[in-house]
Amino acid sequence: MAPSMASPPVSTAPAPVLAAGPAQPDAGRDQTRRDRWVTAGIAAAVLAVYLRSLLPGIGYSGDTAKWQTLSLVGGVPHATGYPLYVALVQAFHTLVPIGNAAWRINLLSALAAVAAVAVLYHLLRMLDLRWGVAAATALVFAFTPTFWTQAVIAEVYSLHLLFLVSILACLTRWRLGGSNRWLLAGIGLLALSFGHHLTTVLLLPSVLWLVWSDRHRAVTGRNALWAVLVAVLGASQYLYLLHMTEVGGYVESPVHDLADLWGLVTGGPFKQDMWAFTAGELVRDRIPLLWDFLRGEYRILLVLPAVGLVRGLGRWTSGRRDSAIAVALLGLASAVYGLDYDVPDVVVFFLPLFLALAVFLGIGLDGAVAWVGDRLPAPPRVAAGVIAGALIAMPLAAGLVGYRQASQRGAVSEEQRIERIVDGVGENAVILTDDYDDSEYLWYFLIGQGLGPARHLELVHAATVAQVQEYYSSGSGQVASAVQRIVAGGGVDRPAVVTSSPAQADALRDAGLTVTGAAPGLWRVDPQGSSGQAANR
Repeated sequence: MAPSMASPPVSTAPAPVLAAGPAQPDAGRDQTRRDRWVTAGIAAAVLAVYLRSLLPGIGYSGDTAKWQTLSLVGGVPHATGYPLYVALVQAFHTLVPIGNAAWRINLLSALAAVAAVAVLYHLLRMLDLRWGVAAATALVFAFTPTFWTQAVIAEVYSLHLLFLVSILACLTRWRLGGSNRWLLAGIGLLALSFGHHLTTVLLLPSVLWLVWSDRHRAVTGRNALWAVLVAVLGASQYLYLLHMTEVGGYVESPVHDLADLWGLVTGGPFKQDMWAFTAGELVRDRIPLLWDFLRGEYRILLVLPAVGLVRGLGRWTSGRRDSAIAVALLGLASAVYGLDYDVPDVVVFFLPLFLALAVFLGIGLDGAVAWVGDRLPAPPRVAAGVIAGALIAMPLAAGLVGYRQASQRGAVSEEQRIERIVDGVGENAVILTDDYDDSEYLWYFLIGQGLGPARHLELVHAATVAQVQEYYSSGSGQVASAVQRIVAGGGVDRPAVVTSSPAQADALRDAGLTVTGAAPGLWRVDPQGSSGQAANR
């Protein structure tokens, strides 16, 4: 386990809200105590907001439902496999006895996000920022729309950001004179994180920079041996997917051998979406898209990271400057990767960039506080009050604006719709879908909740008109295979075929098949000329 983030930052004097003062004999001890209380306050406030805005069950996206299903039955998701997260959601579901299964995994994201915000506060304190500035900056980041959204749904990105900021914090603590155990902890976390989200590779330039900047301490036989050992252990996490292929209830990407494993961890079907744009498209389309994302995250505060970048890279002592460079390298790597990745939800791949900008926002804000404090034409106490009020107002404003975009409170419509579909289907039926999200929502109930075997229900995702016609004309194909599984499981010999998609129902009707209403939002599909019947109940 990594050493506690509550250890005092390396600093020659306490950093009060307004301006640094002379060191006192007990300053270090008082600073540590204060940081612990501030951390607890930040964590409590952020957790309260996240709990209020938490998604109550399934919804938001198909990926969210997928992780919730995997928490119940295990298995292998899409590339790159995420073995650590698969194991973690299963363990969390088992160990946390409150709430429904879907809500629990949403809660796991919230807890990881709260921890990431708390560690960010400590990273900023290590960089010698005033505690008020560090707290305000951490809270602003907590309430940025994209990070907040990922904190209240079942997704991998909260834990991913927790790994990134924790590795940076450990290595920064070491770089600023901390013991070798901080270096070992950072390398260990880095190796562990590769079992969660492989885009942690974007942090490698930052790690190499920090290690090289103090290579006389870093390059030892003991450290090299530790790096090799944890690298092997980190990579071995992916062997878990071989086991999950055999025993998991949800297997999207089966892994039977090392060739399958290599194909999965190198991106699987997503490889074709990487490095997908020409130089002209990057300049014309992608960079403006990123600029829109940045404005959406930080709005008028966006000028402060630019100030912080200049201040952090140009004016600090070598240790803190090296840490600032490491943060900048992470942001740059994230920007380059996300700009050339052609996926609809690309904004989440810029989260490491948003984290880096939060660090420089804090550095810039700290410089602004010092500048204003020196020039504000008011008594010291009044000046301190004005600055404190501004620091409090920043996260409050971010929270009020971000809540409208990120909150999933009361978002139950999708779950209720899927429950109506499942109830309308009844028993002994093959369900056709043409929508990824709907398939994952339905699999949560059919596979995760066990309603598929219990009610003899099967789902065929992305079923085509040709596949349905093939079933009725020759008794073969993907739909026929689903029918055979129902029969083999003890269902009726000729189960119903239904669809919950109006577009799919129209396409099947246009192809000459008989499509009749079976229940609200549900249509039964029969051969051409059949009178059609309601789905079996």
